[in-house]
Amino acid sequence: MTKWQKNAAYALALYALLVAVFRYSSGGEAWGTALLLALVATPLALWMGWLRSRLNEQASEWGRRRLRPWPEERRR
Repeated sequence: MTKWQKNAAYALALYALLVAVFRYSSGGEAWGTALLLALVATPLALWMGWLRSRLNEQASEWGRRRLRPWPEERRR
């Protein structure tokens, strides 16, 4: 599977999961409403996941480049 296909499969699986959650939750939305809500929520959830991984990468990069090492690293 290429990266594009993997991302598309992940997005479709997330969409189907969100539709099921919206449809069969305790409030129980109608099918049309559940499909539309999932259509809005899927890109938002994917964006939030991308943002989280990007922030984690930047934090680890910042941790590698900090000026003062931790005390246990100074003893080496």
